[in-house]
This record gives sequence, C-alpha cells and structure tokens, in this order.
Amino acid sequence: MEIVSWQPVLTDHQSYTLEALQRAAKADLTVYVGQTEHATRQAQGWVNPHASSLSPQTLPRSGWLRYVIRSIRMRPDAVHVFGSPFDQPRLIVALMVAVAMRARVFLISEPYSPISAGYLEDSNRFVNWLKGRLRPIVYRCYGALLRRRVAGVFAISPLAAFQYRALGIPSEKIFPFGYFVPRASETSPPRGVDEAQGDMRVIFVGSLTTRKGLDVVIDAVGSLHREGVNISLDAYGPGDPGRYEFDEVATRYRGAIPFGTAQTVIATYDVLVVPSRYDGWGVVVNEALMAGVPVVCSNRVGAGVVVDAWGCGVTFSSEDVPDLKAKLRDLALHPYRLARMSAAATEAGKALDPVLAGRFMYDSIRADAGSARRVPEFLSPRSPD
Repeated sequence: MEIVSWQPVLTDHQSYTLEALQRAAKADLTVYVGQTEHATRQAQGWVNPHASSLSPQTLPRSGWLRYVIRSIRMRPDAVHVFGSPFDQPRLIVALMVAVAMRARVFLISEPYSPISAGYLEDSNRFVNWLKGRLRPIVYRCYGALLRRRVAGVFAISPLAAFQYRALGIPSEKIFPFGYFVPRASETSPPRGVDEAQGDMRVIFVGSLTTRKGLDVVIDAVGSLHREGVNISLDAYGPGDPGRYEFDEVATRYRGAIPFGTAQTVIATYDVLVVPSRYDGWGVVVNEALMAGVPVVCSNRVGAGVVVDAWGCGVTFSSEDVPDLKAKLRDLALHPYRLARMSAAATEAGKALDPVLAGRFMYDSIRADAGSARRVPEFLSPRSPD
C-alpha cells in the first residue's frame, strides 16, 4: 500500500498518527504540505518537532497545480488522506483534483465552527462573523461535490460526524476519530507551581481568546471561592491576561507553558477545565488524561466524547456559569468522585495512544473496510476485571 497525505501544515497532532498508520499498513508514506509553519500558531508558541521527521514536501509557489496533478497521476493506486481539507485554497483544489482523477480519497476533518469567534485570534471580528454565516453554505457546496466520491471521512468529534452526514456522506463512510499525541516521558512538578493547600486546584491551558472561554471559568471559580468553597484556578496560555479579571487569590494567570510540557504541568493539578465556546477537538484534553487528571469541559469541546465515554470527568453547557459552578462544587465537596475520575482518566489516556489510532485508520481504509472495527479504542472503555 502507498499512502499520500495532504496537509495545510503538518502538526504533531497528526504526524504521530500518520507514522503509526504507515507502520500498521507497512506502507510508503509521502506527505505534502501547503506551508511549513502557521504564523499565528508560531506566535502562540507552537512547534512541531516530530512532524519534520516525516520529511513533508512543500507545494511550490509557482506551477503548484501541475505539481499536484503529476503527484496524483504518478501514484494511481495510492490512498490519499487529506487532513483539514478546507483550511487552504490550494489544498481544496488538490482535493477536487484527486476526486476528479478517481483517486481513493479519505478526509481527516474537524467540524466547521458553528460560532463567529475566530479560531486562533479575536481580531477581524466582522470577517469572523461573516465566515460564521457563510460556512454552512460553503460546506453544503463541498458536500455536493464530494459525497459520492470520497471513500471515507475520519470525523474529529461527533459534531463533525453529524455535519458530514448532513452533507450527504453515508454513515458507513464516516469513522469516529480525534487528534492523538504520545504520553510524556516524565511528569515531575515544574518550578513555580505551589504545593496543594487543601483546596481543589483547577488548571486552564489555552490561548487567551474569546473562543477558549477563560472568562467563564474565572467567573465560576471566583464565585465558588467567595461562597466558601475551597477551590483555586491557575490559567496558562499565550495572549493578553489584562482582558480578564484575575483576583490573584482564587484566580491567577501563570504565563504560557513551554510547548511540549503541558502534561508535566497539568499533572500537578486536580482538574483541567476546558470551557471553550467551540473546540473542534481540544488536544489539551488528551494531555490531561495521559497525566491522569480528570477533565471538566463544555459540551462544545469535541474531545468531550472521550470524557463522557470513560467517565473521567464531566461536561457542562457552554457559557453556562451556574452549570459549571455546580459541576465544580460537586467535585470539590466529594473528593472520592475526583479520585474515581482520576483512575478512569489514566485508562482513557492509554486509549488515546497514536499507535492505536494509526491501527484503526489502517483497518478503516483497507479494501475490506466493511469488516473494520467501527469503534476506536478511545471510545471503547474496558470493563473492570
């Protein structure tokens, strides 16, 4: 088998899984990218050390369409896997060329955002609002072009699966999926993190943007603390903390976490809260579960499907501060529940291994895909012995 992967930018979120797919399939793997780095993500501290080991080939600036056509034509029997297929115009064209040339095409795709907040930043609010209005229309057009020609979709979150079914992709061609990163080799406490003082220590990790919902968890934790609940919040992430009302008693801003050390930092806390107004997946959930830390996330976080499946945390209604307060209060007052969720988190973290994800992909894209295991490991909690 030969596998060709097309990516707008190859990140570690997908590179470990592609490598595992290559090994499971014993396949040749070629990776094409639209660009080597994403400027906004770089500014937020993102680096992709593992992705470079796959030696991605960047589409040329001139003659790129001929390059795409030649690359597809020279591999008539290859499986073409498009990650984030609608992120860049050139990748959209490459996808359409591949289906027009009758190549066997699979997508790895998040849902499109149902809200108007920007994906990575809060600037250009009018543009973000306009994009939010146009996305459903644009995606219906994609669906009309692709629904009969795509071999399968690896849908990142239940929302993505719902949206692709609504576009006319048959259910049997939609495979539940996510993003996957490996477990950290060590989780020693980082310098500067306080020792626990008897309260429930909550951590937020994410960019300081409207979409990530930091204001929601600040309101919830601050209110609970004023009501006498032993709880505190430390927030980490790139952006402007001056936009938020940290009281420096119950809620504090701790700066940005160096890339690749999230599991180490999260492991020193009791609960990760992911209050996003929208998150296609939310890899920070993986990081917490691999560190054995329970997760409280909004119902608009794609990775919440893992939290629900394994019972390794709870979900709350997005932007609903009273609901988040109730969930956090319950955990703070019943530490035995938190301990039970922590044990479940450890098991869920094992199931989020990129090696398992790569094997699931291989089972799904084989010629006899009808016999493939339909539910991946991360959605299949094992019964206790």
